[in-house]
Amino acid sequence: MRRLLHLLVVLPVRHHLFGSLAIVLGVAVVLSAQITDRTSFADSELRRDVMDRWGAPIRQPAPSVRYVPSGAVFNALEPLALAKQHVDVEARMNYRKRGLVYFSGFDFAFRGRYEVQNPEARDVDLVFVFPIEAPRNQILLSDLQFLVDGQPAAVAAEREAALVWTGRAAPGQTLAFDIAFKGRGLESFTYLLDPELRVNDFRLGLRVAGGANYDYPAGVVPAATTEVGEDQVALGWAYGSLESGVPVGLVLPAEQAFDELVATLLLRSPVPFLLLFAGLVALGLWRGRVFRIWEAYLLAAGYGLFFVLLAYLAAFLDFYLAFGLSLAGVAGLLYAYLRLLLGSRPALLGLGLVAAFLAVPSAAVVLDGYTGLVYTLEIAGLVAGLMVLTARPAFATLVEGLLAGEEREEVGHAI
Repeated sequence: MRRLLHLLVVLPVRHHLFGSLAIVLGVAVVLSAQITDRTSFADSELRRDVMDRWGAPIRQPAPSVRYVPSGAVFNALEPLALAKQHVDVEARMNYRKRGLVYFSGFDFAFRGRYEVQNPEARDVDLVFVFPIEAPRNQILLSDLQFLVDGQPAAVAAEREAALVWTGRAAPGQTLAFDIAFKGRGLESFTYLLDPELRVNDFRLGLRVAGGANYDYPAGVVPAATTEVGEDQVALGWAYGSLESGVPVGLVLPAEQAFDELVATLLLRSPVPFLLLFAGLVALGLWRGRVFRIWEAYLLAAGYGLFFVLLAYLAAFLDFYLAFGLSLAGVAGLLYAYLRLLLGSRPALLGLGLVAAFLAVPSAAVVLDGYTGLVYTLEIAGLVAGLMVLTARPAFATLVEGLLAGEEREEVGHAI
């Protein structure tokens, strides 16, 4: 019991473990809170700023048609289902980075072909309304075209929220409307069919370049056909007839959330730090000395500095470049300090410990698909190293000395 108490309490206090661990935990807690706030901020003010600059989630309602027999009063408009809706959307991802957050911005080209047939045995007056949600998208729309039976048509903007065309159709006549425009959007594209009208001959083709990890918004009907290629996706919906309209569309591909990646690194950082600290303490004992309190705390601060540098450099640089710069900077700093404290050879061994317990665990998080493999290989290497180390008589002497509470100089001499 006495040796156990010595191992769990006295020994960590003697080597300043608790204070050093508190520094690392403090960095993890404070930085995690900032990253969490940044994520919440990205869902509010920052996201609104991106929407103002680069576009909003696109929710494009299908056009609506109302009619009255010619000569009738216009306050008795009847709804008329479209005879045809063929829509093609070409999108290219244009990711927008703000801080650690990547927003799924995209540029798109919309083309729609709509047909309307007069169901009456007499002339009717039609009102064709195409919503464009102009209050949010008016500065983002370009190259707008509106054709009726292949000819440019004059349209009116109704409260800057829709394009409105009025005209007359003879009995049985079919009118064709072609609408095309380009614009920018954010995160999702949804096409909303009228839920109260029958849908006839509907087709939507949506092709996206620049990503393939798409999803569907809530309540959206999945695509009937899907083609996923390298860095692109093509979705298709086709219905000959539906009793009522449904929403269709997708959440566009997203870049990796690096704020979540840094938060994961911080969450896992204490355990690798304990192993690194134990290794550095062993190097100190090998040189016949125990780290002073400020030396132990500075080593812990250097370890925590990696995560601080990574979070702030990644806000301005490519994440992987920031990762490499942060790791190289912190490893160089710790090596230089260990060289001053212990000498060249222990410093090189310390650099190996930094690689094993900072670089490798961090790389395991970044290489998400290979995390298990990286950890397995590291554990295998650690087990092999311990087998070699524990087979040496000096190791048993060191452990016995630590458990017995011998003086630091005696332990260093035994090594």
